[in-house]
Amino acid sequence: MKIILLGSSGQLGKEFEKFLLEKENIELHAFSHNELDILDLQKLVNKFQEISPNVVINCAAYTKVDQAEVEQSLAYQVNAIGVKNVSFASFKVNAKVVYFSTDYVFDGLKGTPYDEFNEPNPESLYGNSKLMGEIYTREHNPNHIILRISWLYGINGSNFVKTIIRLAKERGELRVVNDQIGTPTYTLDVVRQTWKLIQGDIVGLYHSANMGQTTWFEFAKKIVEKLDLNAKVIPIKTEEFPTLAKRPKFSVLENYLLQLENKNTMRNWEEAFDDFITKYKTELLSGGF
Repeated sequence: MKIILLGSSGQLGKEFEKFLLEKENIELHAFSHNELDILDLQKLVNKFQEISPNVVINCAAYTKVDQAEVEQSLAYQVNAIGVKNVSFASFKVNAKVVYFSTDYVFDGLKGTPYDEFNEPNPESLYGNSKLMGEIYTREHNPNHIILRISWLYGINGSNFVKTIIRLAKERGELRVVNDQIGTPTYTLDVVRQTWKLIQGDIVGLYHSANMGQTTWFEFAKKIVEKLDLNAKVIPIKTEEFPTLAKRPKFSVLENYLLQLENKNTMRNWEEAFDDFITKYKTELLSGGF
């Protein structure tokens, strides 16, 4: 199987690259943003035609939720136009395209977990740009997998876990919102779930988050406790921590279609997080990530 991996230097992309390099009978072509820009359609088409992949995994994305409110054009260029380019270039070489979306496509007003049959209604520009990426992926390549993920963390890139560790060491006291509910999701679990769908030649839109739910405060507290960090975590309300982008108060994703089709491999978030800490505790504490 020939696979093109885009955005290979990012949090999810690095996890995919490591995972796929350990697989047999895979010819992997991994590209960072600098090596292959998804905004350059002609270069994408030329490279895809040269490689003739079976699958294109698109991990390239604009992920700065608050900054997207300022850099609106750039966010739409990467998360919408760039995604359209990838989907179309994949279609031209008869390849399946894989795209990753977000829980932020929902407004968070439902109060119960969102499944794939619930109507998106993003309240941030970031969320809307990712939703447009979903639409363009479907429109330009029927052979697609779209996976909505949430509160992503892993050993690569920037994420909430690393931020909490850094701030705990710097300040000793952390104020974290306790009224936004979602599900921390481990990059490795997303990679494994995606691989299962690719191998099964599956198409469609799926929610692929770890299961269960928590708040940012509770998650921060768990990070501090698991790593024995000497810091106090204080719960606050969203209003006490204003941000440029509005975030959904409740954005728990239910992996409903994966469960209906008996394809769900996503674990409970606490089990996944415990595994992550066990594997990377020394690295996380030393800052060697």
